[in-house]
Amino acid sequence: MDRPIRSAAGRVASPAVVACLVAVVSGCAATPWEGSELDPARVTFAPELSVDLAAMDRTPSGLYVQDLNEGTGPVATRTGLVSVHYVGWLPDGTVFDTSVGGDPMHFRLGGNEVIKGWNEGIPGMKVGGRRRLVVRPGLAYGSRSVGRVPSGATLVFELQLVEVR
Repeated sequence: MDRPIRSAAGRVASPAVVACLVAVVSGCAATPWEGSELDPARVTFAPELSVDLAAMDRTPSGLYVQDLNEGTGPVATRTGLVSVHYVGWLPDGTVFDTSVGGDPMHFRLGGNEVIKGWNEGIPGMKVGGRRRLVVRPGLAYGSRSVGRVPSGATLVFELQLVEVR
């Protein structure tokens, strides 16, 4: 038989009420990767990455953006087809992926083809431009481990926009 739970104040709460409260509170709990790495300002970056968050623009979603070279060509739109060369690093300076030395990556922005950080960070770039992105886990792979990227990783990218189609 279910017994009521007595609070410190002597009030009685039924198990159903307690279960509802637990459900509500647990719905507010952080996901496994939300912690010190959620905010890139708490991450230590290898000096060779030249990450200076104070010199970067921070979007409302927590993406950090820095134009390294503006470029002079056509502008990437939120749903456009683009080609980019990129290098991706972990905060310790480890390269986890790159297209440099090979073909650029071709994709449509605004869909599920690339991480959210790229969908947000590439629009507005001009062809020929180079941009650095510091991507918090929630805009990258979150709690998933993907290839050489561990779960909960903040990522650093340098992108060069090669083409807009």
